[in-house]
Amino acid sequence: MSSKQKIVAFVEPSFYGVSFARAAYEQGHQVIAIVSSKDNPAKYGYEGIYHDLLVADIRDGDSIYEAIAASPYFGRLDALIPATDYASHLTAQAAERLGLRGVPYEAALRARNKDLAREAYEQHGVPGAKYRKVGVLEEALEAAEAIGYPVVLKPTNCASSQGVYFIKNGEELREAFVQLQEFKVTYMDFKVREEYLIEEYIEGPEFSVELFLQEGTPVFAAVTEKRTSPLPYFVEVLHTLPTSVHRESETALIDTAVRALKAIGLVNGPSHVEVKLSASGPRIIEVNGRPGGDHISSDLLVQAFGLDIFAATVNYYLGEPAELQPARKRAAAIAYLTAERDGTVAGISGHEAWKESPYAVRSDLAVKPGDDVVVPRSSDDRLGYVITAADSPGEAKEAALALVRHVTITYEEAQLPLAHGQ
Repeated sequence: MSSKQKIVAFVEPSFYGVSFARAAYEQGHQVIAIVSSKDNPAKYGYEGIYHDLLVADIRDGDSIYEAIAASPYFGRLDALIPATDYASHLTAQAAERLGLRGVPYEAALRARNKDLAREAYEQHGVPGAKYRKVGVLEEALEAAEAIGYPVVLKPTNCASSQGVYFIKNGEELREAFVQLQEFKVTYMDFKVREEYLIEEYIEGPEFSVELFLQEGTPVFAAVTEKRTSPLPYFVEVLHTLPTSVHRESETALIDTAVRALKAIGLVNGPSHVEVKLSASGPRIIEVNGRPGGDHISSDLLVQAFGLDIFAATVNYYLGEPAELQPARKRAAAIAYLTAERDGTVAGISGHEAWKESPYAVRSDLAVKPGDDVVVPRSSDDRLGYVITAADSPGEAKEAALALVRHVTITYEEAQLPLAHGQ
C-alpha cells in the first residue's frame, strides 16, 4: 500500500476495468472515474468504490483532458489509467499532455488497432499471420485469393470476437463482408473503423500469455490455455491457468509474446497477448496492453497464484514497486455456458451443482426461462460461467468442464402456423 493517499483517475471503468477501481479504492487512494454517463457506476457495477465522477466524451482525447483541466484535480492527479480497451490510446494521449506516467500514445494506438499492430510485427520479424488491410469487397476477395482460404475476416478495432468470421470460400466472404460493413458501432458507442483485415487462418491450439514488463523484461509471466467455440465462430469458452497442455512450449510462447509487445512499443506494465502454437512454432494473434479480461486477471490469477495484477498496475502508474511475487502455486479455470441452438429457453437444470462443488469458487448464471438465446457468435452471447480452483491445471479444467456439462437447457418448441381454414 502507498505511504500516503494518492489521487488516481480511471477512464470509464467497465468489465475488467472495475477491478482497477476496486484495487485503488482498497489501497486507500482517492478514486476518480471519468465517464461518459453518470449512470455508468450502476451499469458496470462499481458503485461505492469511487469518490468522484467527471463526465467527458471518452471517445475524444481532448474531451478527457478538458474534463480534468476543468476539475479540482487539474495539476493534482497522481495517475490516469485506462479502464476500458477502447479508450486506452485516448487515455494515453491525455496522460502525456498532463505529464503523467503511462503507456506511450503511439504504442497504445498500435495495440488498439490490429492493422497497425500487424505492421509492427512484420517490421520487427515477429511471427504472425499473413494479412492484408481492405476497405471494399473487391479488395477482400483479392486478398483472400492471395493469402489462400481459409481466412479470417475481422474489424481492425473491436474486441470480444465481435465481427470475426471464419471464411472458407469467396461466397462466404461476400456474405460476411456485407454483414461486417453493417456493423458500425461497438461497445460504448465507439465507431467501428471501415477498414478490415483479411488474415491467414492459423491452425493450432490457442493460448494467452499474461505478462507484466518492466523496461521490456518480464517480472511476471504465465500461460493460459484457451478453448474456443466450434468454427465458424471464435468465442472463448474455457480458460485454464496455468496451461495443462504443451508445457514444454511455455518459454517459446512467452518469448514470442514479449517480442510482439516490444515491436509495438509496450515495454512496461500489464499485457494480455493471444498466441497460437502452430506447427512452425508460436504465432501472434493479437496484443492487449492491459490485464486479461474474461476473469483471467480478476479471478484466475488470484486463485492460482494469489496475485493482484490490478493493484500492481496501480502501483506502477504511481511509480511505486509492483508486488508480483506469487503467494501460492495452484491452478484455476473458468468454463462458460453456451447455447447449442438458437431458441427460447423453456427451462434450466443442473446448475445447482455449481454452488455445491468443492472446486467451484464463483459462478454466475445469466439466463432464465423465457430468454431468447443463440449459438454464440461473440462473448456477449455466453449464458454464464463457473470458476474452479484445484492443485493442478488438469484438475481445475476438468472440474469446470464437468460443471458446465452438468447443466441442461431445454427449449420451447416453435409454434407452427395453422393451416388455412383451421
